[in-house]
Amino acid sequence: MSFYTVIKTQLSSKKYLIAALEELKKRGEITNFVKNDRKEEIEVDRDGDMITLSQEKSGNYQVGGDNRVVNRFSDRLKQIYAYESIKDNLPLDFEISKETETSGEIQILLKG
Repeated sequence: MSFYTVIKTQLSSKKYLIAALEELKKRGEITNFVKNDRKEEIEVDRDGDMITLSQEKSGNYQVGGDNRVVNRFSDRLKQIYAYESIKDNLPLDFEISKETETSGEIQILLKG
């Protein structure tokens, strides 16, 4: 038996959310996602498990879906969202020289 769970997040930028989903798709962690701009929702397909990202009135997004997958997906989405935000907001005199990911931890080495 499964339960529907909704996790409230502090993720508020649609730009970084879409970039994070694109990155997760590129890495093979999700199959596909579909944006519904009218409802401010994004449906994510994770190998048959459907997860819904919807925008609250506060402007932040919430993650909803089956309890057995939504917690782990939410944590990974937050991590990749932060990664995309950092890449986009680097000072002009810095660039990424090396990126590594081990044991679920992303390390970025900058040079400037």
